[in-house]
Amino acid sequence: MKPFSLLHCLGAVVLLLLAGCKPVESTKTSGAVYCVDSFSQHLNPQVQGSTPFVASLSQQVYNRLIEVNPDTQRLDGALAENWSISRNGLVYTFNLRRNVHFHHTPWFTPHRTFNADDVIFSFQRIIDPAHPFHAVSGTHYPFFDNRQFADVLQDVKKVTDYQVQFILRHPDASFMATLASDYSVILSAEYGDYLQRQHGNLQDMDDLPVGTGPYQMLELRPNQYLRLTRNPTYWDKTPILEQLVFDYTPRASKRLAKLFTGECQVIATPAASQLPFIRNNPRTALDIQSNMNTTYLALNTQKKPLTDVRVRRAIAMAVNRDNLQQAVFYDTGETASSLLPPASWAHDPNLDEYYFDPEQAKQLLKEAGYPDGFDLTLWVQPIARTYNPDASKTAQLIQGDLARIGINVEILETRWSLMRTRLQEGKHDLALLAWAADNTDPDNFLRPLLSCESLKNGGNNYSNWCNDTFDAHLNQALATQRLSQRIYEYQQNQEMIYQNVPVIPLAHALMVTAYWRNMQDIIIPSTGGVSFKKAYRE
Repeated sequence: MKPFSLLHCLGAVVLLLLAGCKPVESTKTSGAVYCVDSFSQHLNPQVQGSTPFVASLSQQVYNRLIEVNPDTQRLDGALAENWSISRNGLVYTFNLRRNVHFHHTPWFTPHRTFNADDVIFSFQRIIDPAHPFHAVSGTHYPFFDNRQFADVLQDVKKVTDYQVQFILRHPDASFMATLASDYSVILSAEYGDYLQRQHGNLQDMDDLPVGTGPYQMLELRPNQYLRLTRNPTYWDKTPILEQLVFDYTPRASKRLAKLFTGECQVIATPAASQLPFIRNNPRTALDIQSNMNTTYLALNTQKKPLTDVRVRRAIAMAVNRDNLQQAVFYDTGETASSLLPPASWAHDPNLDEYYFDPEQAKQLLKEAGYPDGFDLTLWVQPIARTYNPDASKTAQLIQGDLARIGINVEILETRWSLMRTRLQEGKHDLALLAWAADNTDPDNFLRPLLSCESLKNGGNNYSNWCNDTFDAHLNQALATQRLSQRIYEYQQNQEMIYQNVPVIPLAHALMVTAYWRNMQDIIIPSTGGVSFKKAYRE
């Protein structure tokens, strides 16, 4: 192994000026390289969509008020030490941690510690169109838009320097999960003031990050790598690794090669076909665990013949989901019986499901008046993702399954921007899609994908299905803090999906991470990404 090129490039004081340093060289104990399959235009998770890179970046550079304990899945304090919720469920009061320092960087030197002003700045930016930073990176905040966050949160108020209150417009029991997500990061209000008064380039707020996390940015090469160094003033236990590099390596074969040669100590999303090689290598190991995602088939319930529930049930019975596991996911997935994955606390393990039964499917089509079948289109984005290693092959297998019951499927492969437009216009019959949750609350699955609200507001309800009873269960689940009541409501939602078949759940992809055996205490949250704040190398 070669030592970090950082030590050969004139020292730390000129790191940001380096032109020839490679991110893949590290010492045996002081650093690690994480090879990722995606990169990000901006480095503020608030303004980015869901990817393993964004989730991992958030865990390293930023903190949230609260966070999900990876062992218990319960909420722990982070920048908030404790909190309380009013009886009516409208006021959330947080008592903030003291003596938390923001990063000292070449582009900004903080002169005070974290306080309530930073919390207010971070969330007012999202909900207030008049905020000076609201439109800096565009007016879209993908995670918060999906949650209709601006419609939920009425105001953020400073009570004292170390106490803030969130005032909601209506009760929302998923609000805590929203605050614990990778996207609810706390920014520096002082940094914002500096950019407005001294610097003038407000875009730096999102591109030159200043957080409170265990690592801070040192060097960025867009679409190449991001180099981080540990935060010496981190409020929690100081990280053991001195440096951390995110190396952008989009091809799975190249990531595996870098793992085996030692250029990377950890790699994201190895291909299913690579797992035997990783297992058989004495220097490498795998972490495989359940994840909050679902690959599913959306059926346009507003287009004939899919308006008939018997036709939708026939399609559900015709798709051989076990075959998808064997041919596409190998041992990196679970057959789906519900839209909510088993990792969700509201998943119904006793839910009925449509088993593979082509003969019964043909009978349903006959009863619906289609004994000779019909033609459909299936839209698909033909790229490999964490939640579907081969979307094209998945679509082809579904095409073959439906052909056996007389349904002729034309597969339309296209890029997501065009596909999304067509889906929103309702031009599709079927669409092969997937959803990866941004937080651990079931509402984050069910509301964006199937609520009337999502359909009316241009969300992700590509089934064009709207049911007032379904929405009533969603709203009742948010109106209570009683976990048992929330589970009941969400199980009613899952039963309605089974009965009405607006979507057909296909698979839940497992989260797979490969790493050197001497890498210890890597934390892999159920919502994706990796945290290195406790990691070290033996």
